[in-house]
Amino acid sequence: MATSYKSSFLKNYGELKTLPATLSVAFIAASLYQFGGISDITLVWLSNYTLTGTHSIIVSLGAFLVAFMSSETKSFERYEDWEKIAILAGPGVILGYEYVTEVADFLTGIGDPLGMQLAFLATLVSWAVAVR
Repeated sequence: MATSYKSSFLKNYGELKTLPATLSVAFIAASLYQFGGISDITLVWLSNYTLTGTHSIIVSLGAFLVAFMSSETKSFERYEDWEKIAILAGPGVILGYEYVTEVADFLTGIGDPLGMQLAFLATLVSWAVAVR
């Protein structure tokens, strides 16, 4: 009986540890979509509904929120200063590109697609530092 409980507990704990990996896939896909790495996503079953940049923001920031609520991620205060800056840069680029004209203009001014690739790289580094 005790062995059954122990194996069940370990199985559930193992599934919890997959949360950051699952979130990583969602975060990377949303970031790729927001910065043009993936073309339009259309849901045919929903009368050809096309996802927007707002959807990618919700998924990306939601992934950050859930990752920081997970026990696998350190408390924000326990990161070093450079790590805090890297972590904050991700949501800053995500929100800035969508809602701040100057950020969007700066990224497109770097070059198309180079600016979007750098924005994606910044969000990827931010995510990697946050969930390592």
